[in-house]
Amino acid sequence: MTQPSVLVVLFDDVQSLDVTGPVEVFAGAGKAAGSAYEIRTASLDGAPVRTSSGLTLVPDSCLADAAAPHTLLVPGGN
Repeated sequence: MTQPSVLVVLFDDVQSLDVTGPVEVFAGAGKAAGSAYEIRTASLDGAPVRTSSGLTLVPDSCLADAAAPHTLLVPGGN
């Protein structure tokens, strides 16, 4: 069985809790199930983004280069 993947889309003014909360849940669920999720992040151009609280997040890749995920997570923002 292939490892399930989660891609989190990052963008300026994203709510940091809407990124980190689900990432922690997927990471914990993977540990509990004995098979980890592959969790990746991507922004439109691959550049770092600034959250609504001022935190800077550095994505793994740009959205166009990201592999098709099992689950796509689009967090909230303003």
